[in-house]
Amino acid sequence: MKKNVSILICFIISFMFSVSGNCQNQQKSKPNIIFIMADDLGWTDLSSSNTSLDNGSKYYESPNIDELAKQGKSFTYAYTQQNCQPTRAALHSGQYATGPQNGVYNVGSLKRASKGDTTPIIPHTQNNYLKEECVSMFETLKTVGYHTAWFGKFHAIKLGEQAKSYLGVDYNLALHKETKATVNGVNVKNEFFAQNDDANGWTFEIEELKPYAQPYNATYIKNVLEPMKNGNDPWLLEGTPKHLTDALGDAVVDYIKDRSQEKEPFFAYIPFHAVHVSILPRPDLEAKYKAKTSQDPRHTDAEYAAFVELLDQTVGRILNALEDPNGDGNTQDGIAENTLVVFYSDNGGFMGPTDNTPLRLRKGTYYEGGVRVPLIFRYPGVITPNTVNTTQEVHTIDFYPTLADIAGVKLPDPQMHEIDGKSVAPVLREETEALNDKKELYWHFPGYMDVRNMPQSVIHYRHTNNQHYKLFYRYEDDSYELYNLSKDIGEKTNLLEGKPSRGTLNLAKKMNSKLQKWLIQRNAPTGTWAKNGEKVPYPQKKGIKKYK
Repeated sequence: MKKNVSILICFIISFMFSVSGNCQNQQKSKPNIIFIMADDLGWTDLSSSNTSLDNGSKYYESPNIDELAKQGKSFTYAYTQQNCQPTRAALHSGQYATGPQNGVYNVGSLKRASKGDTTPIIPHTQNNYLKEECVSMFETLKTVGYHTAWFGKFHAIKLGEQAKSYLGVDYNLALHKETKATVNGVNVKNEFFAQNDDANGWTFEIEELKPYAQPYNATYIKNVLEPMKNGNDPWLLEGTPKHLTDALGDAVVDYIKDRSQEKEPFFAYIPFHAVHVSILPRPDLEAKYKAKTSQDPRHTDAEYAAFVELLDQTVGRILNALEDPNGDGNTQDGIAENTLVVFYSDNGGFMGPTDNTPLRLRKGTYYEGGVRVPLIFRYPGVITPNTVNTTQEVHTIDFYPTLADIAGVKLPDPQMHEIDGKSVAPVLREETEALNDKKELYWHFPGYMDVRNMPQSVIHYRHTNNQHYKLFYRYEDDSYELYNLSKDIGEKTNLLEGKPSRGTLNLAKKMNSKLQKWLIQRNAPTGTWAKNGEKVPYPQKKGIKKYK
């Protein structure tokens, strides 16, 4: 009898451990997801050495994001579209702008030539918003039980409310950055700071942020800002208007607290407006940097430095909320261990406030300064801490399938919604250093954007020995540029100038052929010639021959 009881006890204990293990495995298969996207944060704008091959700023300070990089994996070949709107459309759809539900190539339109300029090519007419038949990544994650939330800038949809109606967002705080108010009967607007409206009191643009619009008071400064201070004096803020970045942080922290009590996982998408112009930081941080001497000749703007650190402190608050959701100092209720955190930027830095050196040029271009950005993934127990991947290229379109892979959800039927991106989850799990079926990235721009962009197509290609190359094709004059990014990160030497070697020419032909095939398969628009109304042709297979 005792023997049978012992066997029964062993069986029960074994079953309990089995159930516990299964629950843990199930939990790991459905992590919470926090996706943080900065606005116009350049590749060199963090002080971290992990995210930019030791090219980080020696003036700007981002200790919280730097710590996130130490806790996770950074990718040094992370890419976006050239400016805000197309990046967001690509993120939500998992498609290049040439995708059937996308078609968003630029902010506003493709007819943005410099004032007074006549152009040889009549630009394509783009979509300004994702189509309603788009199956967004929010909708896909919802199929396996995720609660979805949006905090901040929208820009790829018609109105904030439509984030709910066709993108699948459960909790919607999508908004512009401008706050409009009526003061003494006069309509006024402000960027980034709450306003005191005669009729409604302190407000931001949307009603849902009103609870977070009150001016900084002593309780808020002591409990929220003091713990995050880093050489700044938050008491300078007492009685002054709340910054939008802080208000969004407040909303996210409250959301994490609420959702930590629920069984279903959540996906929180947090596209901050920081550090987009106008550069309006929090005054206490601005005072800090005006008193600090820059040790970095690239970075000297105190206001921009203060804006970067405001973003960083808010990210730090979000990360702290994952460790201690109810803020009582006891981390037993923490959910950080079962939360994937992604940090990213929507495009390269906007030159003027910052400098993207050693990368070439800025936001709005397809040179590295316009499309190469910081990227960090943190997922405890799955992603090895303090690691840097210097091989695998990652593009905006890859987040959709990557998050779906990690969440264990099937992608949409390609007949309904075809995904262009590839999951980099195997790289995150260190099953491989780089994907063999993902060696190319593409950009296509059938129009104009002031002096920064013109009709062109671009391919990024990882060649033998993981050498990264980028080929540009310009439609106006049928010209090419080829750069070896692994040896020439600043894109200073066009390998097709002068007398290129046979090997260089063969590589250029190979990349050109891939680019042409990609364009043809997608029926990518190219615009029409102004002189005769004919369609502008794709790059020719033998187009590189003229460089012999």
